[in-house]
Order: sequence, then C-alpha cells, then structure tokens
Amino acid sequence: MCDELTNNGFKEIKEVEKWNLTPGESYFFTRNKSSIVAFTMGKKVNEGVGNFKIVGCHTDSPVLKLAPHSKQENKVGFQQLNMQCYGGGLWRTWFDRDLGLAGKIIVQGSDKKLSSMLWDSKSAVMNVPSLCIHLDREDTFKPNKETHLKPILASYAID
Repeated sequence: MCDELTNNGFKEIKEVEKWNLTPGESYFFTRNKSSIVAFTMGKKVNEGVGNFKIVGCHTDSPVLKLAPHSKQENKVGFQQLNMQCYGGGLWRTWFDRDLGLAGKIIVQGSDKKLSSMLWDSKSAVMNVPSLCIHLDREDTFKPNKETHLKPILASYAID
C-alpha cells in the first residue's frame, strides 16, 4: 500500500516527527507496519477554510487467531491449537478447510535484537475437522467457538 501511495504522489511522513505540510499535497504515515493513514491537504487550508472530509475504513474480516497460550495438550493422537474467533463469522463454514498461518511475528536476530515482520506459511498447515454429514442429517450441530474450532496441527502415534 505504501508503494501504491508513493506511486500516486503521496509523500511519506513520520508520525512522531514535526510535519511541514504544504496545501494541496498528499501525505501518509504508518504505525507498527499494521496501520496506514493517508490524507490530502486542501489547497485553501491556509485561507481559513474550515471544511474537511475524513474517510476511514478497515480491511479486517472474521478470522481464527492464535490464542495467547495457543499450544494445547496432545489429545487422542492430535496436536491442536487454541484459537480465538475474531469478528462475527459464520463459523460453521470454517470446518473442513485447509488453513495456513500468517500474521505479524516478533523474531530475535543473531544480534539478540527483536524485530517484527510479516510472515505467511504459504501453504496449509492445519485443518478444523467436522462431523461426518451422515451423522448430522438434521443440521443440528451448532459449533461452540471455544471447543469445536481448534484446528489439528499434527497427528502422532499413541503408544
């Protein structure tokens, strides 16, 4: 998005620095590499024209997020992850889908410094299994977000 704004005449500014803004120019800044604010100064801003417009949006959507303590005990030969449901999703539609992992992560470099980066598994690594359709012909299954939406990450042999 930063490249798109720059290519369309927006100038990047730093949120924490003093701004020298020019009427009629367009600017943007980012926060934590996860939020972006872009705006265009009105050409008559120095003439005391008090009108302004604010446009806002968000691009998030219902999603399963890893819970802060995501590792769950191994159960019956499966390693599952604890999840949090974000947004007002139609959670029944998340069953039997292959799921990847993606998001902002914190990594420690060889110099012991922490830095953040965006990461994507690029392929499916887990799945939320569902009940076989012939065992739920009446479609009475109402998923419990706390217990039913824990994807399987791995399986293992039980001794």
